[in-house]
Amino acid sequence: MLRSLSFAKKILLAASLVVIFAFACFIFFNDFRQSRAIQEDTDSYLREIGSLTASNIQSWLEGRIHLVEMEAAQLADGEPTAERIQHVLEQQVLQRNFESVYLGEAASGVFTMRPYSPMPDGYDPRQRGWYKDAAAAGRLIVTEPFLDAGTKEQILAMSMPVMRNGQLVGVAAGDMKLQTITAILNSLKFDGDGYAFLVSDAGKILLHPDDAKVFKNLAEVYPHGAPQVRPGVQEVEVDGHTQLVSMTRVEGLPGVSWYVALVLDKSAAYAMLSDFRTSAVIATLVAIVAIIFLLGMLIRVLMQPLTDMGRAMQDIAQGEGDLTKRLKVDSRDEFGLLAEAFNRFVARIHESIREVAGTARQLHDVSQLVVNASNSSMANSDEQATRTNSVAAAINELGAAAQEIARNAADASHHASDASHQAGDGRQVVEQTIAAMNQLS
Repeated sequence: MLRSLSFAKKILLAASLVVIFAFACFIFFNDFRQSRAIQEDTDSYLREIGSLTASNIQSWLEGRIHLVEMEAAQLADGEPTAERIQHVLEQQVLQRNFESVYLGEAASGVFTMRPYSPMPDGYDPRQRGWYKDAAAAGRLIVTEPFLDAGTKEQILAMSMPVMRNGQLVGVAAGDMKLQTITAILNSLKFDGDGYAFLVSDAGKILLHPDDAKVFKNLAEVYPHGAPQVRPGVQEVEVDGHTQLVSMTRVEGLPGVSWYVALVLDKSAAYAMLSDFRTSAVIATLVAIVAIIFLLGMLIRVLMQPLTDMGRAMQDIAQGEGDLTKRLKVDSRDEFGLLAEAFNRFVARIHESIREVAGTARQLHDVSQLVVNASNSSMANSDEQATRTNSVAAAINELGAAAQEIARNAADASHHASDASHQAGDGRQVVEQTIAAMNQLS
């Protein structure tokens, strides 16, 4: 296939491949850099948002922690009379920030709650987790969220031991709804491409936009590979889609270790990269077409001397060329030098052709003389042949006469032989006659 292409098309093809390769390398390099930059920006963005969200949750909880500490400190001062306990629990600051505040006394097991709510018969606060955990820890603790048996709402409890003279006299606590934390988490929707949830260090989901996933383990929600509960950004597969999960620890919470998990769809996070790739491909195609077009026009102009040279050589090869034609030399580049060499070559060929033409004319004259001499020789040969034929005829006639003479001589020889025999016979007769005559005499 390449053999059938012209030299200009081969140059254009090679240049096009080089341009395509260069643009492809440029696209891949930029794609790599853009991918790295977007990854770093996304990770930084998720870490920043996670840190800010964790800080907001921490600040909100710390305010309530301070209130519980204040509650425990006030209950530890003075005599723990019923009036004093009620006065402390009924403070407006506590009522505004907690669903309920309460105290479980260590000695008597008396349970006091404000606002008041009846407890089941035999209810002993000292057997409840919030009481036992705080008493065992000797400091304020925060429980994990749990469902309120009555309202079915998620409740968070903070409890702190009340110490007087180094002795445990009870545990003060407060319950609060998680509407504020839920609102903080639900505000992070990432334009519909993500969400946030709260998870414990054990992998238990505490708060989630999907209520069906609350209190489930991460392994249940992510069966194809749950993210690890540790700071940083990870990738997980969910229903065939890749998601980015960023974990940020909520600092300053006594007794618990919680993480804010931010989930962002990777395709949305890398949408800018997809747009860049599309734009880069379109720009590359347009640039390649423009470069190939301009390069084709430039090659056509630059290759014009070579085209003229090829046309001239083709004319010469077809036998219709004008050897007096010369290429115009407009430059001193390779094409100019080639045109000069071509002109010198054609000039030499022209001179050689002229010499050959002169020699051919001389050869024609000599051949004409040879033809004339041959014609004369042929005429003399015809006359000689005629004479030869006459001599041959005379020789044939002479041969015939000689044969006749030979036959006549043969006949004469026979006759002579007969005459000789007859003469012999006659001689014998004569001799006999003589003998007879002698006898007679």
